[in-house]
Amino acid sequence: MSLLPPAGGHPPRAHPHLGGRIRFCVACGAELVFGKWERGDGSMQLLCPRPGCGHVHFLDPKLAAGVIASRGGKALLVQRKHNPGKGLWTFPGGFVNRGEVVSEAAAREALEETGVEVRVGPLLGVYSFPENPIVLVAYLGEILRGEPRPLDETAAVKLAGPEEIVPAELAFDTTRAALADWQAWAQDGRIPSAHPGEGGR
Repeated sequence: MSLLPPAGGHPPRAHPHLGGRIRFCVACGAELVFGKWERGDGSMQLLCPRPGCGHVHFLDPKLAAGVIASRGGKALLVQRKHNPGKGLWTFPGGFVNRGEVVSEAAAREALEETGVEVRVGPLLGVYSFPENPIVLVAYLGEILRGEPRPLDETAAVKLAGPEEIVPAELAFDTTRAALADWQAWAQDGRIPSAHPGEGGR
């Protein structure tokens, strides 16, 4: 059986780490078909056609967390070493592990990508776009200890002020949206230019 419905439409984009290669039912092993979920809300889903099974494989959004950590009024940015977005800039962030507290995931990603400990502060925003399976939760933060440096997932790091951020050099729609909000907060004076942990190790 094909993953395409009789009408010839295409299945929605899967999670990035699955690559769109979901073919078989996890409950019974039958090959899935992409069609209208008649027993549910009528949305297009991956369905098991085997009688007695009827499992629905939902392609749920993938949750990511990030933190725009500042020092001296400038945001900590990282240049991506790998695709997607290789060579472009974003702020530390990544996927939230199952059972992990979202804000703690943001702090973990900052440490893994730049080697600094950050204090995660207030929520900046939640960002999602059509046809994009990723939902980003972005926080404001501050660098507490350490000097930013590129690690395994980053080609370079830098501190950039609101006027130094170039949208064309940013990796993702969610990156651009979150940093635009950060710039607006900075212009309104809601981003501190200094904090007690500045320069600490």
